Amino acid sequence: MPESSQTRHILIAAQCNDHSARLAGIPCPRFFTDPLAFARTQLLVSEYYGFDAPNNTWDVYNIEAEAMGQKILFPEEGIPDVVRTDPLIKEPSDLERIRIPDPFRSGRMPWVHQVNKHYIKMTGKPAKIYFCAPFSLAVNVRGYENFAMDMLTDPDFAHRLLEFLCDRVIAPFIGAMRSESGNLGLLADGSDAWASPPLITLDMMDEFVIPYTERLRKTVGGKLVTRGNWGDAKSRDPERFMSQKLKASPGFLSVLDPDLHKLGPERIKRFAQSQNAHITAGVDAVLLRNGPPETIIDRIRHYINAMGRDGRCAIFLNHIPGDTPPLHIHTAVAACKTLGRLPIPEDLSTRKVIIPERETFAEFLRLKIHQ
Repeated sequence: MPESSQTRHILIAAQCNDHSARLAGIPCPRFFTDPLAFARTQLLVSEYYGFDAPNNTWDVYNIEAEAMGQKILFPEEGIPDVVRTDPLIKEPSDLERIRIPDPFRSGRMPWVHQVNKHYIKMTGKPAKIYFCAPFSLAVNVRGYENFAMDMLTDPDFAHRLLEFLCDRVIAPFIGAMRSESGNLGLLADGSDAWASPPLITLDMMDEFVIPYTERLRKTVGGKLVTRGNWGDAKSRDPERFMSQKLKASPGFLSVLDPDLHKLGPERIKRFAQSQNAHITAGVDAVLLRNGPPETIIDRIRHYINAMGRDGRCAIFLNHIPGDTPPLHIHTAVAACKTLGRLPIPEDLSTRKVIIPERETFAEFLRLKIHQ
């Protein structure tokens, strides 16, 4: 999350998974099952690019579903995903037969604990607690079409499923991650991309999303947020949707491309200021992959110019596709740290971003070995 206006520059972070594996030459099935390889690679990639926050998120939408028994695909190149043609809960009656995961032993939950322990050992910093938010987990074990129909024709079951996921699956896993990390006060950060217009209506957001973030917050105690929602530009009422997102993540508003670009950062900033909220500005994955570097710089300049002058903004690279040229990411980081250096001048065009010439990741590793 972004820091105060005393931060030296606008922070930049990223979602980077299969791109990290590709840089390191590690097959994705191993990357997402070998905790030491995962943690070490993510930290090295964070250092290589110069991210301000360590890039240590895993495939957060799969862990709880897999532990419940949902089938998961592990492609050789790409992020794991649930088998969407074979949902775990095909009929409402299947919920009664679902095994309740052991948050210390089921599926890859132990792998998550090991990733966090390696992270703590290598950095000396607190671990991160990531989880799949209740609504998105419901979609992943029930199927989107099925769960959408449940909300319309059998809302009692939809609520029963969400309550089960909160109380019997997610809350125990959050407790286990905090316990295994040795820090019961860690922020629990939930991902909820399925809770996004036009996949859901804003009335559905009020009934089936926000109450379950609040239920989890009350159940596990401490700080807990859910975010990653998109679709602001398709919501028909962006300000209402952003207000809903602030209930799920108090004080911190995340708005991602392409919605941010379509609505305009000026509109987003006006709303955030009215709510005294920090902004996380998500930069488009397609732009990051395709470039060119000059266009990436222009996008980040626009966002910083419109939203970052008070320091209450961070840049987030939505997702770095596996085949993204590293030059594009180095360019995004250089743009953020040059243009986002505080205080920001009235005319931001006076700051020139130099497109960096950097060594390959393999050369970066060789240099580290010989340091």
